[in-house]
Amino acid sequence: MHGDFLLHNWLDDVEEGELAFYYGFGARLALADPDARLGIRVPVGLNYIIPEVPLDLFIEAVPIFNLTPSTDFDGNGALGVRYYF
Repeated sequence: MHGDFLLHNWLDDVEEGELAFYYGFGARLALADPDARLGIRVPVGLNYIIPEVPLDLFIEAVPIFNLTPSTDFDGNGALGVRYYF
């Protein structure tokens, strides 16, 4: 599980739709391993909102600093689609 607080910088050079560079911070809790891990996330990515459709596309990279059970670095990445209700 994870949750992030994101800030968006909207780019003006897009002919159609909306494009933003985003960054932020958050936390993650990984329970699948034998030892549960708690970490700090720092996501950065691009978000494109498709015009007149409740969808967006995104790509992101997320460095993670694990705090428990020991301190170390990890990472995630994602390519996805979001639907807006």
